[in-house]
Amino acid sequence: MKKKVILFACLILFASVLTPLAHGKEKDTFSISLVQRATVKKMRGREVIYERYQVKKGDYIWKLLRQRGLLKKLDLSEVLSVLKGINPSLTNLDLIHPGETILIPLNIVPVRGYGAVKELDQEQIPGLTSLEDMDFENYVVKSGDSLTMIVKNRFDISREFFYDNYLKLIQKFNPTLTNPDLIYPNQVIRLPIYSPEIVRMPIKAKDETAALRKVQPSKTPDTAQTLALKREFKDIFNQMGEEWVDTGEQYIPLKSGGQVNLKADSFPVLNLSSGRRLIIDMKSELPEDISQLIEADWEDYRVVHLAKTDNLKQAMDKVLSACNYYALVRAGDYFKIAGDIGITIAGDWALIPQKGQGDIPDKIVTITFIRSRAEQTPSAVKAYLEKSGIITIDYPDFIGSSAVRGQAPVTKKITIERDTDFPLPALLLDLAGQPFSERVEMPLYRGKDPTFNVIIQADLFFNRDGKDCIIDTTGLSPHIVSLLRKHHIHVLSLSGVKEPRRKTRLILDFLGVPFASRLHRFPVAARDETRNITLSFSGVSFADQAGKMILAADRRIPNDLVFFLNRLGYQVLDLTQFGS
Repeated sequence: MKKKVILFACLILFASVLTPLAHGKEKDTFSISLVQRATVKKMRGREVIYERYQVKKGDYIWKLLRQRGLLKKLDLSEVLSVLKGINPSLTNLDLIHPGETILIPLNIVPVRGYGAVKELDQEQIPGLTSLEDMDFENYVVKSGDSLTMIVKNRFDISREFFYDNYLKLIQKFNPTLTNPDLIYPNQVIRLPIYSPEIVRMPIKAKDETAALRKVQPSKTPDTAQTLALKREFKDIFNQMGEEWVDTGEQYIPLKSGGQVNLKADSFPVLNLSSGRRLIIDMKSELPEDISQLIEADWEDYRVVHLAKTDNLKQAMDKVLSACNYYALVRAGDYFKIAGDIGITIAGDWALIPQKGQGDIPDKIVTITFIRSRAEQTPSAVKAYLEKSGIITIDYPDFIGSSAVRGQAPVTKKITIERDTDFPLPALLLDLAGQPFSERVEMPLYRGKDPTFNVIIQADLFFNRDGKDCIIDTTGLSPHIVSLLRKHHIHVLSLSGVKEPRRKTRLILDFLGVPFASRLHRFPVAARDETRNITLSFSGVSFADQAGKMILAADRRIPNDLVFFLNRLGYQVLDLTQFGS
């Protein structure tokens, strides 16, 4: 008994020390409770903080959930699913009895990652009759968005309810949205927050609700800089595949008892796919003592304090440093991926979230702050990189880039347009603007006796700069070649040369066409190399008769990158079609 009294006294003393921290403007954004009234239970990849409650006369589930503010703080479907999971005897949510003991979930924390447990059908939650008193969120339209997709990704709404009810409300509260099928990037749409609980429980009279609102403490308004910073963070981390939460309330249980409550609009939470959680102190309001208390109890939690003077780049650097990713490099350093097409990845930040299997990471992300469309990574390159597990984030995302995502780019490849037995030499001769003949019979000797003649067959014959020339692919004997040269006929023998790249070099050299045979490196955007992505192609480059550049590549180049090279002024000749 003495131990219990001492422990209770310590808790009261500890609470008295921390109580001043919850006064002033901070009291609206966070609070700490050291009275142990909640219990933690693990359930299907979740840690559920719950309390035991004995039902009283006049109680019903929706009233109990509303009293605890759960209908606004947590996802309704997840709350109901967990409620049924921790109360196996609770088969009917609308039927509870006085004296019955039930467990009420206060907070649901994913053990790894973050996500809702959806186990209830839409039919269990009747359609709404009114959304007039609902809260709203402002959504900024991105490239590729549709109104149906935006709503579906946020709320569990049936197709019928969307078209019969919700769409009308969107149009009502967005008078400028005359055509729901026509939305454009950067447009701001007011979305009513879908709350099925409005129908499932009694609604207080408007005057009573207004009175309650008056006694609620007002929030400290965010500055324009803080609001912009939150929007930018959310946009970037969502593109990375991470979850940024800046609405509702975060409950963090303490192992010694009690919990810390944080309002997510002042302390957004970044839920990483690795299971790590970052609490972002946007305005340096959270005392260091509370930060240390959270981090000491939970190794997966970290608090990141941002200074009021931090710009987006400074704030992003602090947050990324705290993410504990497998690898993180900044401008001036890079990741290199070898392959048929070499990729050097650099940006303001480049990171590997997790190691993956073997030496190949599952995903690489590069983030670069850009100032113009010229600095933007072309969409065709982005599409190719995404297929390789590389996410490129250029911020801000300028609209009207070189190719529209999702559309197949129109590419120009060099193809053989004539029927020939010697495709590669014939094609190179055409590109050089050199007329030629195939399988030409050439007399070397004509004796006085008509029966004595020496005639050879030339695979390809042409005259260049007043000189007769032969390209031999079938293998003339060394004696015949010697005789041809004695008659001042220039001979290029390709017999035994199998590699298309070497053939290309030999033919271009024979024709006197300048070329470069090396690894060709192309930065993808007009920004400095320390913050750029570079693609490397192996092959031979030269100019055709019209002065257009050609890259004869000895590795297959995907259409997305052919399109990219076309825009740089290069036509692509695929040497792999000529064997190896």
